[in-house]
Amino acid sequence: MTVLHTRRLTLRPIQAEDTAALLAMLTDPELGRHHPGDLTDPDEIVALVRRRLDYRGPAGTGDWVFELDGTMVGIGHLRTSTELPGGVLECGLYLARAHWGSGLAEEAARAVLGHAHHTLGVPAVFALVHEENPRAQRFVERLGFLEVGSGTHYGAVHRVLVSLAEPAGVHHVELWAADLASAERTFGWLFTELGWHEYQRWPRGVSWRRGAAYVVVEDSPDRCGDRHERTRPGLNHLALHVATRADLDRIVAGAPEHGWHLMFADKHPHAGGPEHLAGYLENDDGFEVELVVAQHTP
Repeated sequence: MTVLHTRRLTLRPIQAEDTAALLAMLTDPELGRHHPGDLTDPDEIVALVRRRLDYRGPAGTGDWVFELDGTMVGIGHLRTSTELPGGVLECGLYLARAHWGSGLAEEAARAVLGHAHHTLGVPAVFALVHEENPRAQRFVERLGFLEVGSGTHYGAVHRVLVSLAEPAGVHHVELWAADLASAERTFGWLFTELGWHEYQRWPRGVSWRRGAAYVVVEDSPDRCGDRHERTRPGLNHLALHVATRADLDRIVAGAPEHGWHLMFADKHPHAGGPEHLAGYLENDDGFEVELVVAQHTP
């Protein structure tokens, strides 16, 4: 897990040595009012810490403690939900009552959500809020969460809310190709395999889109030169998400029939490093793409 920093807080991964400080903080009856267990029972908190230390989920997820000037003031998590289906990520936090109204809870929550959406690339993060906890409901709404339903979770009725990632910073990328038919044959197959769809078409170009971003391939009348050279100043390669290792293997296996060849074959699929799962392909026109498996756990 990554250490996160805000203007006032340090969020660091939880450690067994934090148990005593968590006992002092979480036995406050106000903090445990809507918790499914009895946080006034020290054994419950010891078990809570043990569960968090034993968590094994996607890289970059888990539990943080919040420190203000070296003193623990809260705890929060971003973990695979045990209540919601589909392996989605769920977040939550506790802040010591002495710091309610200070803005520290929002500071910590925005750091965790920013880490999820912008560092891990997670499109949606869920929160479960007890039906009888209006303070928490107002808090998550202020963070931009949207209510998508309700149900019985953790033994009581909870509202289900979701935080959605803002559109990516990249609006579109435009590639100029000397041979439009060849580029369309290779990129068209690849984008379709990755779940993109054709977006625009005109006599000298075509684009494919997924979500808010799209990629243009064009043979512009203003083009100079007859071949892309990725080692010269300019675009080196295009990096794209692929959902799973199985999808990566399927695309790499089919790539040679569609004008692509595997680069760095002796190091595949870890040519980018032992913790980076990806495939590197180059087509006959010299364009390189990197296919990165999302949320890879080493």
